[in-house]
Amino acid sequence: MRSKLTTTCREPQKFVSFLPLLPDAPLLTCLAFLDFALHLSTNTIGPIIIAQKLLKFSPPIIKNIIFISSDSGSATNFRDFEDGFGAYAASKAALNQMLRHMAAELKRQDSDVCVLAMHPGEVMTDMAANVEVEWEVEGIISVEESVSKMLPVIESKLPKDSGTFWTWDGREHPW
Repeated sequence: MRSKLTTTCREPQKFVSFLPLLPDAPLLTCLAFLDFALHLSTNTIGPIIIAQKLLKFSPPIIKNIIFISSDSGSATNFRDFEDGFGAYAASKAALNQMLRHMAAELKRQDSDVCVLAMHPGEVMTDMAANVEVEWEVEGIISVEESVSKMLPVIESKLPKDSGTFWTWDGREHPW
């Protein structure tokens, strides 16, 4: 598979990690170990390991690694009303820290790969449709709108932007 990928890619490509998981979300006081581990495996560990594997290709096959994060993973903008989102938020915060470390390591290696976190907005996906919350979710957008707005943001970023967090509409997001 390695030789096929390296011979068919003419220029480095983008890798966008979108593996969200938000299963039945109990309060943290009731969260089972395996439920928390599932969040971390799906939302943090899996995307990082896939990115690691893609970075090993020589010549490089990617120039951008985009991790779909969430405003729930921001430590600065902690959302204390999100009962039931603790494991999800923790897994996205862990993803954010991992990708920041990945970006820093790549910069020290003089890599031109740009590693970004993206908050896609409050997107109406199957995941969102199956979650009932006790607060009003404002600004819900379609998948198409989220993607069409994220693409120019991603395209505008350079290696010097590696390790930063952005929103679908082009605003830098606080960690």
